[in-house]
Amino acid sequence: MPGYWVFVVKDHVFEGRTIPAVEVLANRVKNKFWSLNSRAPNVRNLSEGDHVLFYVTSVSGRGFMGKGVLAGPAHPITIEQRFHVIGVPSINFDYAVEFSEAEMWPRLVRLDEVRERLSILRGRRNPAAVFRGSIRRISREDYENVVSLAR
Repeated sequence: MPGYWVFVVKDHVFEGRTIPAVEVLANRVKNKFWSLNSRAPNVRNLSEGDHVLFYVTSVSGRGFMGKGVLAGPAHPITIEQRFHVIGVPSINFDYAVEFSEAEMWPRLVRLDEVRERLSILRGRRNPAAVFRGSIRRISREDYENVVSLAR
């Protein structure tokens, strides 16, 4: 049975310039891999066939903006993958995971749109705090609720 996850991407900094989280996400979807910190909670629990939602946290907004399916477990980042990683914090990451499928949605599904529909957010005063960090396990129901709103 596949796992269900949220991968968080935030604004990056490269040579004094801010790279918006949406641009970082677009690069990751295009290259079909995600860079990770090997010390991140849950990194060793990722498996082939797991479903992932992409969560953007940026000065321009917070919410879900795509989905993917993992092609395998996390592993040390390759030299080729390292070439595609730009900006802090990602340049400090030492692991990666590939996607067999990855798509970016044309619009952000904002937290206030899903707040009452996701069990992980119910009763939270600050729902954005749930997605601090880089990898968060969610239920299949929460995953499907977000995907249905994105359509």
